[in-house]
Amino acid sequence: MATPAASSPGLALIVSPDEWATRALASVLEPAGYRVLRAATAADAREGARRAQPDVILIAVELEQPSGEELCRELRRDPAVSPATPILGVSAATVTRERRLSWLRAGAWELLGFPLDGEELLLKLDGYVRAKREADRAGAGVLIDEATGLYNGRGLRRRAREVVAEALRLHAALACVLFSADLGAAAAGEEEPRRSRAAIRARVTQALQTHGRLSDTIAWWNGTEFAVLAPATDAVGAEQLARRLSAAIEHESPEPGEATPPLEVRAGYFAVSDAHATPVEPEGLLGRASRALALTRAAGRAARIRRFDE
Repeated sequence: MATPAASSPGLALIVSPDEWATRALASVLEPAGYRVLRAATAADAREGARRAQPDVILIAVELEQPSGEELCRELRRDPAVSPATPILGVSAATVTRERRLSWLRAGAWELLGFPLDGEELLLKLDGYVRAKREADRAGAGVLIDEATGLYNGRGLRRRAREVVAEALRLHAALACVLFSADLGAAAAGEEEPRRSRAAIRARVTQALQTHGRLSDTIAWWNGTEFAVLAPATDAVGAEQLARRLSAAIEHESPEPGEATPPLEVRAGYFAVSDAHATPVEPEGLLGRASRALALTRAAGRAARIRRFDE
């Protein structure tokens, strides 16, 4: 997960149907170095939050269909929006205690009222954004496997929630392909299995990073198994992806000084052509691909790639 440079104040998403209010907030933020993304509707705000990953979101209380408070609640539930992102409500009217508590319950960090004290607002945002970035950096470390630089199991599950939510919203295709890479029968008596597994992981990682698509999420699953989450990919595309990457892994040259024997690569996958028409939970996506891979491995040389079938 990329994080902005510490010297950059960051990106602020302002959500308001009132152009005057938007300009008023921007006139405070932009001179301080913030980049400002504007959204006049809740739909625009949801799209902007998912696509741009802002450092802070400011929502007008006056927003309608849904209300600003409800939009705040929706963004807090959205797996594509970092839970560390500060969301602030902004009201043109006097802020009552009841209204402030209601926004806090919806997940806002604060509810501000006009007139705004520009200096105070910037000081607060500076603290909020720094906290958000620290949380993102810490979270990224927890989600990445140090040995390979790929997502680990926890990171994969988080990304699965995000890509499933996106595919559901867009009525898009989605696939998960799991690969296993094992030493051939000639190396079955390998005396240093731990070293061999490390060499296999390095070799597979190199192949997947070189030949994978930019849109794919690549993760180390366990042992010598790897996962690829492939957005906008149906069953036909998943089969092609499995064959292409399997060939890339098998033909990847070992690291200098490593004498890794030939690998036997197998793959199992699960895919839907429309995640909205055929809803699938993130764990179900991974679980079905894992089951397909297990059946492929159990079949030995009889099958190299298998699709999950109900």
